[in-house]
Amino acid sequence: MSDGWQRYQLDESETRDDKPGRRWELSPKLDIDAFNLNVAILEPGERLSQNHFHYHENQEELIHVTAGRCRVEVVDDRFVAEQGDTVQFDAGEPGTHLVHNPFDETCRLMAIGWPPEGRYPVEQVQTFEELLAERE
Repeated sequence: MSDGWQRYQLDESETRDDKPGRRWELSPKLDIDAFNLNVAILEPGERLSQNHFHYHENQEELIHVTAGRCRVEVVDDRFVAEQGDTVQFDAGEPGTHLVHNPFDETCRLMAIGWPPEGRYPVEQVQTFEELLAERE
């Protein structure tokens, strides 16, 4: 860090190979302790979370779509989030969600979770495949 600011370019670092899509975890890179900040790119057919349809018992989350669109699955509904949309998920079972890209174009989004230590445990409710089979 220099003079009270930092610049971080995604193409200067590697993505998380153990997560679906392409994901950059920026909080550690920017020395952010207050929340988890991620940028993700979902190609057609990809989902955001390795935990499928899930919730965090002690963490709230939000996504902000910066390009393209994605489908958001929640407990009793589903909808399309488009560029410029922000969606917030509560902690616990009411905030159960899955974000995925069933469309032909790439989706780019930012995801924030707080408090950061609330990331775990993660409770998986259903797999991606089970949820979609039930809802189609």
